[in-house]
Amino acid sequence: MQYNLADLHTHSTCSDGLRSPTQAVEEAVAAGVRVLSLTDHDTVDGIDEAMAAGKEQGIDVVPGTELSAHVNDRELHLLAYFVDHRSQRLAVHLSKLRERRHERGAAIVERLNQLGVQISLDDVLSRTDGGPLGRPHIAAAIVASGAAMNKEEAFVRFIGDRRPADVPKPRSPAAEVIGLVHELGGVAVLAHPGMVVSEPVIQQLVEVGLDGVEVYHPAHQPPQIEHYLDVAERFGLLTSGGSDSHGDQSGVAIGDYGIGVEAVDALSMRAATYA
Repeated sequence: MQYNLADLHTHSTCSDGLRSPTQAVEEAVAAGVRVLSLTDHDTVDGIDEAMAAGKEQGIDVVPGTELSAHVNDRELHLLAYFVDHRSQRLAVHLSKLRERRHERGAAIVERLNQLGVQISLDDVLSRTDGGPLGRPHIAAAIVASGAAMNKEEAFVRFIGDRRPADVPKPRSPAAEVIGLVHELGGVAVLAHPGMVVSEPVIQQLVEVGLDGVEVYHPAHQPPQIEHYLDVAERFGLLTSGGSDSHGDQSGVAIGDYGIGVEAVDALSMRAATYA
């Protein structure tokens, strides 16, 4: 176990994870994690539960969320830490995102029906457990219908980017999202850049206020980790890291990836400049 580890990228049933916020905290404690951030997609619904569980279990829980954003037509994700998760301003923003997710989900289901995949929007919504609708929920419905063997096949054949049933997300300009995060007293960190983002895009994000970059992530191989450490130094960015664990038993577990707790202090100090 690593007792100086912070896992700053995890998910629960409040978005597309498979464990409750309390269970996420319990997993973190069992793994020896000292600081956890619950960063569900476009929601903060699980933060209060996670923080209460953290207080009981003796682990620090950083309020967070993973927000969708765009640079031109490029979609990316921003991890927001230390935000005022009870802010009405944030609630309005997330409500709009939830509405857009619902509309997109309905459009994807319609396209799937046209392709002969017989699922319903009600079936998809029943899998969200009240959280924001996302493509993983649609993929689960596709698998249940028998049109794909697993979620990976559902994405490859039907709903992945630029696949037959995909519908692009409405754009949320990164500059506006970063501005909102700062307004809420938080810091904005680019999630898993090695998966989707080029260095010129990072440069554009820095110009509109990006605070940090997620260096340590399961999708990053050692050469990428070294590259993003260099990027962080060159652009004056803070660093973060996490497992991006969703609770899938065959996937990455909380505590498998992360960053030293000193990184949390640096992020907190930057957030204090916006509060």
